[in-house]
Amino acid sequence: MNRRKMLSAAALALIPGAAAALAIRDPANGMKAYARMRGGRNGDLALWWYTGNVWGKTPSEVPRVLFTVQGLTFQRVLLKADGSLEQRMAGRGWYADAATGRALETWINPLTGARLDPPHIRSLAAQTVRADGALTVPDDGRLALFEGRVGGLAISGDTLWMTENFVAKSKPDTARGGAVATSSSLSTFTARVADVEDDAAGFVPCQLNYQNLGSWPAWMAMAERPGMLSWQTYGHKLRSPDQASAALRDWIEARHAGFLRDPGI
Repeated sequence: MNRRKMLSAAALALIPGAAAALAIRDPANGMKAYARMRGGRNGDLALWWYTGNVWGKTPSEVPRVLFTVQGLTFQRVLLKADGSLEQRMAGRGWYADAATGRALETWINPLTGARLDPPHIRSLAAQTVRADGALTVPDDGRLALFEGRVGGLAISGDTLWMTENFVAKSKPDTARGGAVATSSSLSTFTARVADVEDDAAGFVPCQLNYQNLGSWPAWMAMAERPGMLSWQTYGHKLRSPDQASAALRDWIEARHAGFLRDPGI
């Protein structure tokens, strides 16, 4: 422990009711660390910005970037007395032209030539993380399989990593001719050890890298054509929507008025 940390610890000890730093290297504190990285103060809203590429390929082709994505996602993470976490998430964002970066009003699928209307991103999700790291989602009757887990802490120097991954398989979708959708996802959260350890911090800076490999979404009108779609995105936590670009904020407000003030979670 260096002199600065020793003085800080001594100062805290003199303050009645002062919180001790989180023992980040104790495996028992893994869910607390994850909650701080993903969310804000217990139960408060946290806001994430992300961007990246969406790739697609058929079995005989090399992957190509079909479009880009950018969006904002609010999260509310609640750490419960039994050590489990409840998470609720709501997001809005756009699909954009890979060359110009402009939000797509229409999109021509290069794999089929079809002219399509992108639905853009409108997400609402909930999940629970048990104290042992197992990830579960509400059963809405559409899933045939879901398995997920939050990984343990990985610390190197002053940097901390945690992962969240899942695999899922849907039941046959009769509206799409009996199609079955599959998905495999990996999120990696990165933060400074000192930020996560700080019990007094209301905001813990954190970065995100996300990859998802899955079936064609219905809006791409690919029917049963073999192939897959891959999201490769990155982002970080924001202190407020004002830190996002004006273009993204204005686009969201024009289509989802009030969302940035109250995401409904």
